[in-house]
Amino acid sequence: MTCPGCNKRYLDPPFQCIECGTPLGWTCTACQHGNPIHYHFCGKCGVAIPAGLSSLIEKGVPQRVISITQYNNALIEELMEERQRLNARRKVKNLSQNEIDSLF
Repeated sequence: MTCPGCNKRYLDPPFQCIECGTPLGWTCTACQHGNPIHYHFCGKCGVAIPAGLSSLIEKGVPQRVISITQYNNALIEELMEERQRLNARRKVKNLSQNEIDSLF
């Protein structure tokens, strides 16, 4: 995993990046304990990670910040579907050097 804030690489990511402080995990809804992204159960109280969030992690969907204290499974799914719709609308065009120069 790579921190989205500073690009530091982790083989076993902590809950928070040690270089820049970017959160890299999820917060338990029961006890507010911070857990690394690869934990499927809270390391403090044992509550399972929400199913919607778990499936995203298993699919390898990159996550920047995950705080689930105020979200339920349905809302997490809805937010991720919206993200997919927005990503599908992106259009990428490779510009030639002449096109880049004409912008300036």
